[in-house]
Amino acid sequence: MRRHARKIPSTVRLSILTTLLALFMAWLALGNAARLPWDPRWYLTAHTAMEVFSVVVAMLVFATGWHGIGRDMPIRVALLSPSALAVGLLDIGHLMSVHGMPGVAGPGSVGYGIEFSLLARVVSAAALLVAAFAPRERTVGRRVRGWALLAALGIVALGFWLAVADPLALPATYVEGRGLTSFKIGCELVLIVLNAVAALFLLRRALVTRLRTDRYLAATAAVMALGGVSFALYVRPDDVVNMGGHVYKVIAYLCLHRAIWVAAVQAPYLRLQRSERSLAESEASFRSLMECAPDAILLVGAEERITMMNARAENLFGVSRETAAGLPLDVLVPAAAGDAELDCRRLYGAAFPAEVRRAGMPGGQQVAIVRDLSERRRLERALVEQLTHDALTGLPNRNRILETLDEAIAAARQDGRTLAVLVFDLHEFRKINSGYGYGGGDDVLRECVVRLSCLLAGGDMLARQGGNEFIVVQKQSGETAAAALAARLLESMRKPFLLDGQRVFLAASVGIALPPANGCGAHELLQMAQVAMAAARAEGPARYRFHTDAMAQAIRERVDLEALLRHGIERNQFALQYQPRVDLASGTVIGVEALVRWRHPVLGLVPPARFIPLAEETGLIDDLDMWVLDEACARAAAWRAQGLPPLRVSVNLSARQFQQAGLARRVQAALERSSLPPAGLEIEITESTVMRDTDEATSVLRSLKALGVALSIDDFGTGYSSLSYLRRFPIDVLKIDRSFVSDVTNDPNDAAIACAIIALAHTLNLEAVAEGVETAEQAAFLRENGCDEIQGYYFSPPVWPEQIEAMLEGRVGAPAPTRTLA
Repeated sequence: MRRHARKIPSTVRLSILTTLLALFMAWLALGNAARLPWDPRWYLTAHTAMEVFSVVVAMLVFATGWHGIGRDMPIRVALLSPSALAVGLLDIGHLMSVHGMPGVAGPGSVGYGIEFSLLARVVSAAALLVAAFAPRERTVGRRVRGWALLAALGIVALGFWLAVADPLALPATYVEGRGLTSFKIGCELVLIVLNAVAALFLLRRALVTRLRTDRYLAATAAVMALGGVSFALYVRPDDVVNMGGHVYKVIAYLCLHRAIWVAAVQAPYLRLQRSERSLAESEASFRSLMECAPDAILLVGAEERITMMNARAENLFGVSRETAAGLPLDVLVPAAAGDAELDCRRLYGAAFPAEVRRAGMPGGQQVAIVRDLSERRRLERALVEQLTHDALTGLPNRNRILETLDEAIAAARQDGRTLAVLVFDLHEFRKINSGYGYGGGDDVLRECVVRLSCLLAGGDMLARQGGNEFIVVQKQSGETAAAALAARLLESMRKPFLLDGQRVFLAASVGIALPPANGCGAHELLQMAQVAMAAARAEGPARYRFHTDAMAQAIRERVDLEALLRHGIERNQFALQYQPRVDLASGTVIGVEALVRWRHPVLGLVPPARFIPLAEETGLIDDLDMWVLDEACARAAAWRAQGLPPLRVSVNLSARQFQQAGLARRVQAALERSSLPPAGLEIEITESTVMRDTDEATSVLRSLKALGVALSIDDFGTGYSSLSYLRRFPIDVLKIDRSFVSDVTNDPNDAAIACAIIALAHTLNLEAVAEGVETAEQAAFLRENGCDEIQGYYFSPPVWPEQIEAMLEGRVGAPAPTRTLA
């Protein structure tokens, strides 16, 4: 396959041309003209031929620019094309006025010819200089072009008058035998400078815009400047140097013609081609978009008749394009004002819901866009079903039951009836999902629906609130009827559920709420039943409870207390009391247990039993535990710094704190912040906490033991310890629970248990500490049976840090054994 020759870019061509012309002019300027083959007898013929050619090119420039494509014309074309006309007419004067030609108003002479030549080149240099600074994007209309043409003709008339009449009495430009005058040379130098400046600015613009018009205009100005060198250097009009200038002039005119042709003809033509191509592409894109559109599109003529439709419209309306063409639009799409949702008609079939949008188009046409809403309406119905019904059981969900419950309450009030709302909750449902998978849990829930539905009377409603909770609305009710229904619901759960061939037994709790005398809404009534269910659940399985005001009050108090507790932690309302631990052998205080107290500015000293369980439930115990640890360590370190006898301070950690990762790091950080030696701290952990996960407990206890702190098991004997696990734990102390100590002198069983724990501790090389010692008899019993330490009201209740300091300094004795906070 033949390859096309690669075209040299215009920038390269013009650069090569200008460089060669500059080199040739430099060669002529260095006095090498005599080497060229030239005979002065050729001058008149050659000059006439080149001038005629220049005039023709100038006229072509004018004609090309004046009749360029487009209504508007770039301002540079509007300037340069009339200027070319003026230059061409002045060049005619130059051609007719040189020596040997008939002249314009008399015989031709060298002076007349030079004057016309200077005038023509002044016009061209000025036009090029103005074009170099004219805004490229500016265009002008026919009116401005007409004024430019008149101005050019005026310049020509003025030039002929100046050259022929010579009203200014210009100095001579050529003296026979002497050559060019200084006036002529000076004019040529000015023209050279003007053309050079124009060439430089046009070249800079060409480098920025990368437009061929700017490149050719820059070349025109540069060649005109080089030609001016010849016109300044020749000696005789018929010598070869002068003819060289005319050759440069012809080349410059050709560059100017190319620039005008590109700007006035080629560039608009290319823009027109691009516009046509873009229009064709837009039309094709429109048709493709119309055909691929997911909506039906119908084009309608001025008479409201269909002119075109897309493929989607054919399928939607069940009619071909040929059949639809010419049909009135309202045969398929009912008339409506603006956009609307309405029922459209199939030509041979049922109507369907649709969204119709209308818009006007040029030429009086309209477009109707029809979107089928059938699927959307189906999905909306399905969504409403999902939002109001439970997917697993098909029962109404909480949102739906609330809507119907409001209606039922209003109807019962109007009819003078009483209705009841029962909330039914399955116990230990999590073990079903864990043991038999979620599929097993789903089977149980579906079976529950069957059992519960069989117990309801006509008109009663059953709904699933979520998880393992159900809502029952009994429309004909009262306390007796509601209690009877609750008992039947609980009884239905006594029968086993069959899962994977295994019999599984579950229990439930039921909360009942009856509308109060002053009335209430659905949300309030359901919330009352929920509160009653929680109360029934707290009492144990298979129970039901009616809602009472006391239940709601307790919940409100709990919520208020939680808010106060959070506020108290943020405002540092907590303090520590310390209960001494006494060595039974010596009777001296060897340690203290830190006990947190809440000093509320309004409630006063809040008992720990009231806020500690709440802190554990809400997770606030984490922050509270770490505050107690930091405060206790700091206080113990301060006592040591005061020179008091060293005490080991024991701190209780909650099960939640013990189960979190990084406990040893947090304890170590507290020790480092307080500078307390590890041996001065004892961590107390309940027996039930360490027995939840013995492997994990062993790891955590060893990490704590590695710090050097002491470890104790609190409330020992109340849990379900295994001695085999106990010996694996790196503990130091067993604390006998106060429940065994309180009756140790009266109950042989408690006495036996206390003695057994003491013996067990000593066998495992552990210390035995008895809690809750309140009488001398209890202390004597424990001393006789080898107990190491005691802690309780017999020696001292929990006291404030200042009292501990006074006790250790010997300023006061032990406080009186009076009751304070536990």
